[in-house]
Amino acid sequence: MHSVYQRVNNLSAFLTSCLFVLSGLIAATTFLLQPSSATVSNGSVISAEHLAVATKRLGWNRRNYEVQNLNFNVTADLSPLFNWNTKQLFVYITADYEHTQKGIDNRVVIWDKIVRDRESAKINLTKIKPKYPLRDYSKSFKYALPASYSLHYDVMPWIGVLTSGMAGTSVDPVSFPTSKLNQATM
Repeated sequence: MHSVYQRVNNLSAFLTSCLFVLSGLIAATTFLLQPSSATVSNGSVISAEHLAVATKRLGWNRRNYEVQNLNFNVTADLSPLFNWNTKQLFVYITADYEHTQKGIDNRVVIWDKIVRDRESAKINLTKIKPKYPLRDYSKSFKYALPASYSLHYDVMPWIGVLTSGMAGTSVDPVSFPTSKLNQATM
């Protein structure tokens, strides 16, 4: 005859095994239920307007950096990314440009948002200023090529692998202006 402790141990081991198998099956369905980037990017529109370049003192050394002032518009429907295993989406906009003097490709995050439900996944923003400053490490946008803007997402499931993709990109690259503002007008 088995003792009570052996019966509890057998039952908990069996339930733990069932839980791991179920979690593995749920994680496997993450790849099957994920829509393609073409489905998500259908109808996504991003546009940006560079207003002026301002000089600010930033960083621990308080050196002058040029900071880009801009407004952007975004229209996107990310609701196809939601299914029963989606916990939330992390959505962010990047500015991609190349610095010709140093030959460096730059990707700077200028805005982000956490989307927790299907109703909030329809993004319609107009004339929005960036959440984070757009500045170049070389301290100047003088040698920067025009920037293109992209809307990216990361799907965070309840169980499974984190997946990411691009929901849209700007049609035409936007040139950096040469006009400058002083600190007082910023």
